[in-house]
Amino acid sequence: MRSARSTAPVRRDQQRSPARQAGSGPIHAAGSLGFTESVGTREEVWDRLGVKIRERVNARIGQLVEWWASDTSGRNAAVVLGTKAFVTVEPTINAAGGPAHEIRALRLDESTFRRASVIETVAKATAAPSSADNRVAPGSRPGAPVPTSTSRLGEAMSGFLGNLPARAQQLLQEPFVDDHDDLWHDYYYFRPGSAGSLGGTALHVWCYLADKRYVTFAAGVGHGYRQGSGPSSWELTCWRAEVLRNPR
Repeated sequence: MRSARSTAPVRRDQQRSPARQAGSGPIHAAGSLGFTESVGTREEVWDRLGVKIRERVNARIGQLVEWWASDTSGRNAAVVLGTKAFVTVEPTINAAGGPAHEIRALRLDESTFRRASVIETVAKATAAPSSADNRVAPGSRPGAPVPTSTSRLGEAMSGFLGNLPARAQQLLQEPFVDDHDDLWHDYYYFRPGSAGSLGGTALHVWCYLADKRYVTFAAGVGHGYRQGSGPSSWELTCWRAEVLRNPR
């Protein structure tokens, strides 16, 4: 990430927004978000991956766009979106049975990068939508088949996406709705302070979806987050890029 503490994500103003297609992705029901004790900032976790891993990632990504790093039970991981590659660093076990990391990369076509902002004030619903409403894309007839991307996401990822604005959910899922390839996905979030404080707190989120053809990525902040009711407003950026034909 080319000195994560000092390098800001690249802002590619020349990028065009993804095509806006009505009803091009399912809208999910919001799942509950659990929180654990902080084990360090993303910069601190990134540093703990070690110099060799950081250098290998930096050599592949081109210009940094966005990233996160996380610690789960002492095992460090990272997800990095760059202009030339999308890279994941995942904890694993080596041949000797010791801790190691696996680096996977999808090479990206820089000319296909697209970027869109999603800025939204959350309207508080007067009644909870039915489960059927949550599983049908906008504009679909009642009882329409659930898009194949929904069944490939799983409950945890679908529940996380359900916390995001509808437009962000659609932008993330558009390339994958009618496809049947393996779909890779992950997400990360944290909040500083207490969600019970006056005015709530900030909810920082990152997530991605990827297959052999596309990568979509979203990152941003939900402002005024309160446990049980979510943020009062969102500021998110969504990216999309096509994958150059290479194995993951």
